[in-house]
Amino acid sequence: MRGSERRCHIRLVVFDLDGVLVPIKSSWEHVHKALGTTEESKYNYELFRRGLIGYWEWMYLDTLVWLEARPGLTRWDLEEIFHDVEPTPEAWDAVKLLRETGIELALISGGVDVLVSRIASLLGIKHWLSPALSFDPWGRLVPGGEPRVEADRKDKAVLSLARRLGYTMRQVAFIGDSYWDLRGMREACLAIAVNTDDPRVIGEADYQARDLLDAVYFILEHTKTWKHK
Repeated sequence: MRGSERRCHIRLVVFDLDGVLVPIKSSWEHVHKALGTTEESKYNYELFRRGLIGYWEWMYLDTLVWLEARPGLTRWDLEEIFHDVEPTPEAWDAVKLLRETGIELALISGGVDVLVSRIASLLGIKHWLSPALSFDPWGRLVPGGEPRVEADRKDKAVLSLARRLGYTMRQVAFIGDSYWDLRGMREACLAIAVNTDDPRVIGEADYQARDLLDAVYFILEHTKTWKHK
């Protein structure tokens, strides 16, 4: 775990989505499994990992194979694929506890925005960012999209969101679980690892939480709004 003498006064908590607020580890992989395109997705990921394509190209190729597997795929088809993905019980409790203390909540995810927007709405999280899929006027998926959050550059998203909401990075905590969260965790004053055994994530964290509520209690120790009973 990283160590420093940072003084944090947390006013904004940023959550990753996949593996943190919902049980599935990747919403993109969830769609690939539903459509039978997992092997193609591995090839596309390898191209991105090796630096042969950028993030938009990765989005384009992944959404293209979805359409090849199911021509005419619509937003409502994707909503149906995600219909049984719900926030974990711990997510509801964590969000409720943070909200009661007056802490601002946000969600930054590299996941599929069809799911991200629904989970944000269910949990009452007003501020969220994710890559945006493209649909035509009839709701049919169009290959590509808008990479508003690049999976491996959550640092840019965290900085932009905090600035827009009027917070300094000393007021920001980030809760993540995967390699894709590392840069976001590095920017935050407090970085908490949850639901992970990835040594890279644990190594970047100020705290490895037992679960999401444990992560919240750690954060509350670093804000003056929290008073122990």
